[in-house]
Amino acid sequence: MKNMFYLIEKCTIGFEDMLNADLKMSNVVEVRSAVAKYTMDCICSCAFGVESNTMAQKENNPFRFMADVIFESSRYRGFKIICRAAWPSIFYGLGFKLFPKTIDRFFFNLLTGVYESRGYKPSPRNDFVDLLLNFKTEDYITGDCLSNTKTGEENRVKLKVSDEMLIAQSVMFFSAGFETSATTTSFTLYELAKHPEIQKRAAEEVDEFMRRHNNKLVYDCVTELPYLEACMYETLRMYPVIGNLTREVMVDYVLPTGLKLDAGVRVHIPVIDMHYNPEYFPEPHKYNPERFMPGNKENINPNTYFAFGSGPRLCIGCGSQRCK
Repeated sequence: MKNMFYLIEKCTIGFEDMLNADLKMSNVVEVRSAVAKYTMDCICSCAFGVESNTMAQKENNPFRFMADVIFESSRYRGFKIICRAAWPSIFYGLGFKLFPKTIDRFFFNLLTGVYESRGYKPSPRNDFVDLLLNFKTEDYITGDCLSNTKTGEENRVKLKVSDEMLIAQSVMFFSAGFETSATTTSFTLYELAKHPEIQKRAAEEVDEFMRRHNNKLVYDCVTELPYLEACMYETLRMYPVIGNLTREVMVDYVLPTGLKLDAGVRVHIPVIDMHYNPEYFPEPHKYNPERFMPGNKENINPNTYFAFGSGPRLCIGCGSQRCK
């Protein structure tokens, strides 16, 4: 992320320009939409090496259209999601897919265009596309088996690389990269607006950081703005982007209560319930960034806070979220 921070800074300047232009038209700004345009420009630039121009191009933007398709909300879509979760083998066996073919075609053409512009060779950017280009040079990729984390064994998983797999990873990276960041940022701004004293302290911290760095935004902001970061973590506690986590039991396990979980069983972890449990977070309905400040955050049980998931499948976008 440090190597690509200048791209996020460039998008941030564009975000300021967009807000200034919108404020000339009206003193009311629809924050969720504005932030989503910013995060989409960030993910397209950092991950795919393309300029989506979402903030500049108000209408007929193909990236916004793809986002609308991916996050379509309808009864039929909800029915498919439930069927896929309950009967995945039947769902795919009958030829159903969560996303229409337009998504596959769009990202296939996008990746092909970027591949050709780079001569099918990784670039110094070290972005997501470079990772995919490295994969394309191999017929198979290997990695640790998830069960290794429990058994201590060194089993390796071998996975065949295909265009379909790379497209699927691109769709996931694109959708997770902008939607979750936009949601978290919007809720953070909402809570800061509700709590002027917290907003003032966060703003003063940012102002002091800018003074130390000659009014320039640098990568060190990721580690030198502890209170602003605490605000983000508290937002993720109160408004987790995923309400529950699904994991598969890798080995037989017996809970302290005597309940046995067999290998292969899916376990659903109620994230919201954990985050609002007063046993873990006193006054859970109170927005209190102090929970995550140095000296306090060390007292939080790591198995009660799942803003970015946990374990080998920890969210790959947590670093990107902090930068934005």
